[in-house]
Amino acid sequence: MRIGLVQLLCCVSLLGCGSLDNTISDPVQWWAVNSYGSSVTIELYDNNCSRMLRDLRLRANEEVMVISCGDGQGRADIRFRREGYPSRSDPWGPDAILTENQRTFVR
Repeated sequence: MRIGLVQLLCCVSLLGCGSLDNTISDPVQWWAVNSYGSSVTIELYDNNCSRMLRDLRLRANEEVMVISCGDGQGRADIRFRREGYPSRSDPWGPDAILTENQRTFVR
């Protein structure tokens, strides 16, 4: 059941981003994991492509696949923050360097 759900999410995310496929260079697939005790929406920024990826809603203890630009050596460079907070009170988290299928905890 879980594998089917992941496959469905992959298909939906690829179909929803069909127009973005040409702008993703050296795509890297990685996983965002919610370590909050409740649902959270985060803003993702791709440092390699210099663009916002999307707002990502994560339920408690959920992990979601993300595809972002790679640097030519198979590494994604992203940063994130909780959505809806002024940048003064909730600045971007430190940059995260991720490789294929790596997981990062959203805190």
